[in-house]
Amino acid sequence: MLKYIVTVTEDLLIPASLASLLCAYCEQVWGGGRRVSPRVGVAVGFAASVAMAVVKNTTKLIYTNQWNLWIFLATIAVSVLFIIITSVWGRRGRPGAVGGIILTLAAAITALLIFYEIPDALAYPFLFDTAGNGALSVDYLVRFIGWSLGLILISVYMWYIYRCAVSLRRASLTLAVLNLGLAANALRCLGQALRPWLTRAKWLPGFLPSYAKADYPWAFPFTAFVANNTLLFSLVAAGLAMVVPAALFVGSLRVTGTYGNPAQRRKLRSTCRRNRRHAVTVAVCFMLAVMNLTVVKAYDNRVIELSPPEQYAVEDGNILIPLDLMEDGHLHRFELAAENGTVIRWIIIKKPGTASYGVGLDACEVCGDAGYFERGGQVVCKRCDVVMNINTIGFKGGCNPIPLAYRVADSQVVISLQDVLDNEKEFR
Repeated sequence: MLKYIVTVTEDLLIPASLASLLCAYCEQVWGGGRRVSPRVGVAVGFAASVAMAVVKNTTKLIYTNQWNLWIFLATIAVSVLFIIITSVWGRRGRPGAVGGIILTLAAAITALLIFYEIPDALAYPFLFDTAGNGALSVDYLVRFIGWSLGLILISVYMWYIYRCAVSLRRASLTLAVLNLGLAANALRCLGQALRPWLTRAKWLPGFLPSYAKADYPWAFPFTAFVANNTLLFSLVAAGLAMVVPAALFVGSLRVTGTYGNPAQRRKLRSTCRRNRRHAVTVAVCFMLAVMNLTVVKAYDNRVIELSPPEQYAVEDGNILIPLDLMEDGHLHRFELAAENGTVIRWIIIKKPGTASYGVGLDACEVCGDAGYFERGGQVVCKRCDVVMNINTIGFKGGCNPIPLAYRVADSQVVISLQDVLDNEKEFR
């Protein structure tokens, strides 16, 4: 669940911040008459995203990096044009004849931001790993809840950023914050667009095999910085957007303006309280987003140490493990070093309510040799965080441990030493 709360927040924080400010700026300048353009961009971008998510996950159409490259380049171009034009004409009240160009660019930026990020976010429910249990399972429900919470957080954040900017009615401040955010996002897009070019992607038009790091000494550190600091760009975009609700909150601390009677004063006070509530809501969403991208992400990505291996005996080519050891119902791990130094691990757990045991390698066909650990009485894959059904351990399929043959004799679990050694390839 935590993984998808974090991932959705990470994917959508930048487009949510910039798209809401774009819509708000156009409404501040043009009012209700021509504010529709950025909203058309939202609708077009979302519709295209839904179509792409469906096509990507229901057909064999290959979604290549070429799409991303052209989206990056288009986003850079329209963002730069928007910044230049609004910096020249946007501070003079209504830009007049240039207004149509600004509205068109705002719609294009909004559509591009949404079309790049939304398809993957919408596709996550298609990709939930439930160890073969399907959509009607607790594993799927938990992941779906995490995904939904991430979308709800971003949606609330986006709506109240927009409402705060419209209520503030300071188009110059909104535009300044917006242009800084667009500039930061353009740098992010540039770094991502340069990556396939510098790594000699053969699908690029005019590919030249002579590209080398020495030819572009400035580009490689830049792309590496962008790739390693995605969190920084998200926090910059959201942090800049927070200037708007902060200004609204400060401006609503006391009633300003003229009023002719107590009723009008009460109305102004009510508006100030509403504005403060909106600003506080944005601040709470921002803090939750930051917490998701830092504390929650660190917790979800924490390194889980596997439990130490336990002792066993070897006799006549068999591994012997006392049944008494497994009576506690917990997960027990064992290992054996092959002649080439490869360490082979396997696990055993007594199945609840039965006299049988789940015996398998500490590895699976999906996640490799990441291993399993016990959490709250459940067996969990270390890599994908899927909870195993203990009763299916020992059966092949999904993220289940690769089965290991065994038998019970003389109050011991007996495993062939050769069977263990034959699985050495799983741990290379």
